[in-house]
Amino acid sequence: MVHTGIGGRQVNSFLTALNIPPVSNTLLSARQKESGSAIETVAETTIAECLSQEIDITKQKFDSNELTVSVDGAWQKRGSGRSYDSLSGHCSMIGTETGKVLGFSVRSKYCKMCDEATRKGVQAKTHDCRMNWDGSAKAMEQDMVVEMVQSIKSKGSNVGTIIADDDTTTIARLRKSVDPNIKKMSDKNHVKKNIANALYQLKAKHKKLTPKVIKYLINCLNYMLCQNQDNPKGVENGLEAVGRHPFGDHSFCDKSWCSHKENASKKYSSLPFGKPLKDIPLQTDLTDLMKVYKKQSQKLSKLGSTQGNESFNKSVASKAPKSHFYSGTSSLNVRVAASVAQKNDGQCYLIKVNNNIGLSPGVHTKRLAILRDLQARKRRAISITRKEKIRRIQLRNRRVKRNAVKEMCEGTSYSCQIDLQDHQDIVEIPSAPVPPEVHCNIPNTAKVICFDLETTSLARDSHITQIAAVNGESHWTSYVIPKLPISSQASEVTGLTMRNGRMFHQGKVVESSTISTALDGFLEFLKAAGHNIYLTGHNIKTFDCHILINTLKSVGKTEELKKCVEGFVDTRLLFKINNPDLKSFSQVNLIKSLMNCSYDAHDALEDVIYLQKLLDFTNIRIADPKFSTATFTVQTAYFSHDQIILTKLNLPSLREFIDQKVISIGIAHKIASSNLNKSSLLLAFSRGQEEGIRQLFSEECCNQGPRVTKSSKIITAVSNFIKQHLTES
Repeated sequence: MVHTGIGGRQVNSFLTALNIPPVSNTLLSARQKESGSAIETVAETTIAECLSQEIDITKQKFDSNELTVSVDGAWQKRGSGRSYDSLSGHCSMIGTETGKVLGFSVRSKYCKMCDEATRKGVQAKTHDCRMNWDGSAKAMEQDMVVEMVQSIKSKGSNVGTIIADDDTTTIARLRKSVDPNIKKMSDKNHVKKNIANALYQLKAKHKKLTPKVIKYLINCLNYMLCQNQDNPKGVENGLEAVGRHPFGDHSFCDKSWCSHKENASKKYSSLPFGKPLKDIPLQTDLTDLMKVYKKQSQKLSKLGSTQGNESFNKSVASKAPKSHFYSGTSSLNVRVAASVAQKNDGQCYLIKVNNNIGLSPGVHTKRLAILRDLQARKRRAISITRKEKIRRIQLRNRRVKRNAVKEMCEGTSYSCQIDLQDHQDIVEIPSAPVPPEVHCNIPNTAKVICFDLETTSLARDSHITQIAAVNGESHWTSYVIPKLPISSQASEVTGLTMRNGRMFHQGKVVESSTISTALDGFLEFLKAAGHNIYLTGHNIKTFDCHILINTLKSVGKTEELKKCVEGFVDTRLLFKINNPDLKSFSQVNLIKSLMNCSYDAHDALEDVIYLQKLLDFTNIRIADPKFSTATFTVQTAYFSHDQIILTKLNLPSLREFIDQKVISIGIAHKIASSNLNKSSLLLAFSRGQEEGIRQLFSEECCNQGPRVTKSSKIITAVSNFIKQHLTES
């Protein structure tokens, strides 16, 4: 119960959910006293062992008996600012050499049994009372640190330096109560956080101090502090350089890290447009801020880390969750002790606890404990590698960028007292369409059916005039009466004409039907072929499929094709892979080059018959993985068709951008196909100015690259045009 971080109520809820009788609170309390005593004993034993190791390593490395330790405390209640009023808190002391807990302490302002006795006006029964504090919650950490340092001193060793954050008066109290010569090192993470907060406060005054620029400045500060440890003069120069470098002044920069020192015209990789900032008020404020920190150069040149303590606090929070109250009994102390034992000995501390109580270590307990410790060591070893650190940074950057884009597209969704405002910006910018799986994995049992269409023109919204399909010896064809006139170019190629509502092929009347009837016949032919059908045709990816899907939608038979077809194969792409040396990949040329014959081309039935003969003659295995790029799924075909419609719908609104040569027709097509139009761009600009356009255009879409473009030139041009457009409006 203690190890897994649950209480008696959770134990009984678990048992009764499995229809197992619950355990009484009295029994749980008695067993917790037994196991708790053993856990605390094991924790103290591990502390003694780790302290001995820390002393030995310190003597070997520094020939000194003075230890360097990191300290940090935490409360058992969530709070911030004025609301630090927790009834309990804990603090840990961790050695910098071993990374193990050398001491811990718990403070509690409340005891359940004492409080109950006081309320009843009686003498409290004899019990294990852990109430040991009557001061404020804010003063707990300092008192615990003083106690732990004194404890180390009583064991024959000294704490020479402590690493802690700058949020408490711990060091002053230590110097007063324990040792006036004890040294203090600030926690580097808290220092960086404080500097970042100061930069974000400046952001309210300076629009050019965007989150991207702040991130760049923080990175510069991080690198500078890491490079200048034990070098106060270097920190002073570094702070001066950080205040000047982003503005093109490299007088305080060093050649070892600043390439602009030798090449002032070189682009900045992390600043907008690759150019130095030009904002004198911002530069003045930033320089003033750096001057404040220059006074602390001695402190900034000697930074430590309390990351081990933060990790320990997280472990305590898992065993004593802040959403539950364990401070009224010894339970909190036991749970903190369990965290100490686990930090020092890993999950195998459970075996020692069982031995201490007089229980068998347990086969399953031992097996899982050893496995968890091995996994933890492996994760730790991987986490400190350069590759893993870079991966974490990339993941965090990607997550932050994605979240910023989503917030900008969604408008205001959560803000303090937003519901009290009259105007709420809740218009959403549409998300980019998500492309489906592109290629098919065609099985060897696939049935290949060749099909072809003849149309009224070469436009993708033209109507079908003939449709044909062939499956082995079976073939089917139908002429179709179009609702659009057949263009002269199409008639010349196909020989199809319309006169007085009747269709003629090469001047002869042919039997024809409506498009709905023809599609019914086509779908019946496909269904009769069975399952695993892959429609195959020449140049179908860019033409025939769009015509077919458009026609199916017009007669309300969209889902029918999805039910009987698994995917498509474009033979033009197929022969480009199989015969890359050919000069032309038209079907007529392929048959002439490979089969040395000719046929009546641009008759749909003849086309599919000879296409099937060509596939048989070349003995191409369509299921071969090397031809996968010549295949595409039904979902891809429909997605591609929808993209064309979307582009056609959005493109007219971008006409003025094209006419004014702000963007090319190609970029306009990318904007339109990504589900954006003029109103979307205006909305993004109103919410984030140029940065809003940048976020929108450069949004990563399903590993397909940016939504539109990352080009700063295009983004700036669009932003400037919108700014002018809005001013004129």
